[in-house]
Amino acid sequence: MLREKFREFSRDTSSIGQERVDAANGLADALIAAGHSENATVAEWKDGLNEAWADLLELMDTRSQMLAASYELQRFFHDARETLAQIRDKQQQLPEELGRDLNTAEAMQRLHSAYEHDIQALSAQVRQVQEDAGRLAKAYAGEKAAEIRGQEQAVSQAWAQLRGSSHGRRRLLLDTVDKFRFLRGVRDLLLWMDGVRLQIEGQERPR
Repeated sequence: MLREKFREFSRDTSSIGQERVDAANGLADALIAAGHSENATVAEWKDGLNEAWADLLELMDTRSQMLAASYELQRFFHDARETLAQIRDKQQQLPEELGRDLNTAEAMQRLHSAYEHDIQALSAQVRQVQEDAGRLAKAYAGEKAAEIRGQEQAVSQAWAQLRGSSHGRRRLLLDTVDKFRFLRGVRDLLLWMDGVRLQIEGQERPR
């Protein structure tokens, strides 16, 4: 908000001020050209006016750059905190249940695939935080640079933990589904063997 207000103020001031300075310069040039008796004084005032105007423009430009840098830094901290909160929220959403049978385990597997697709969207935000931190840390020193690096490390570590947890759950679900498929195959085979045994026992014995 402050940055936008100053940008508008600077634009208006530059426009209005330049018109007034140009008018004063035009008047000074006309007086000098007409051979005014105080030509030297007029020229001196003209130079002083232009120098003061250049100083004011430089001051406004410096102030504008400071506000832009401050805005960028505050936006980085906001984005880093927001990204970290989203990562932690996703970490808490990760369930521990693996399923009681093949159907529920496969359902859990499908849900986890959707979950992984969901968290993948956070990777762009994490990458942006890392890139911004790398650029901003070069522009600052001392406590501010340490704070920037600290925020980036917190985001990167939480992201690595989330990805590790998600990968670990995927492996557990794969193992669980494989186990239930194996058990179902064993049960089906045992039932088939029982059926064959019943057929054999039900046949008439030779005399």
